Amino acid sequence: MDRIVILANGTWSTRTQIRRHAAAADFVIAADGGFAKARRARVRVDLVVGDFDSLAPGAFRALERAGIEVRRHPVEKDASDLELALDEALARRPRSVTIVGALGARIDHTLTNIHLLERGAAAGVDVRLVHGADTIALIEGPSVLADARVGDRVSLVPLSETARVSTEGLRYPLRDEVLRRCASRGVSNEVAALPVRIDAAAGRLIAIHGRREVRR
Repeated sequence: MDRIVILANGTWSTRTQIRRHAAAADFVIAADGGFAKARRARVRVDLVVGDFDSLAPGAFRALERAGIEVRRHPVEKDASDLELALDEALARRPRSVTIVGALGARIDHTLTNIHLLERGAAAGVDVRLVHGADTIALIEGPSVLADARVGDRVSLVPLSETARVSTEGLRYPLRDEVLRRCASRGVSNEVAALPVRIDAAAGRLIAIHGRREVRR
């Protein structure tokens, strides 16, 4: 399996963007209330995972009628619905996992979901969070921002206490410099030239890539 998309129950992007992600996926997993949002947006779902405390009875009946595969868990559990959905995705050994709806009003969920990127790294799978025009990815070692455009915003935020980082293609380059988790040194850089290369020679960080709005 090449690409899996997970639909979480946080803040969604536009329906057009969600449909585009789902259409390009080999398999689509909804995490609990993400199914209700997928149903309203008319996005296909292959598997629904969760305790279903976020689904109204009508949405759950629609799920049963559609014959969609279900992994139901107890409400009192040790993992979030999104973590359980990610485990289902990683068990299928895909090349990449894209998660939409992982961020939102719940700060505790938002922070936890960002750290779930480390589960993808441990499994050797490219896991990314998509939130509107922003994509969040974990960086260990050398990486290329393949879909960057000049003018895009790039922020580098350490997950480890420190990260030793070099960059190429950014307006404010880093040359084997130490970024600290307790400081804002890596925030709000800008793509100045292509390709954009980011090398975390030591430590672990997240790259938040914000696509520049194209005005027509």
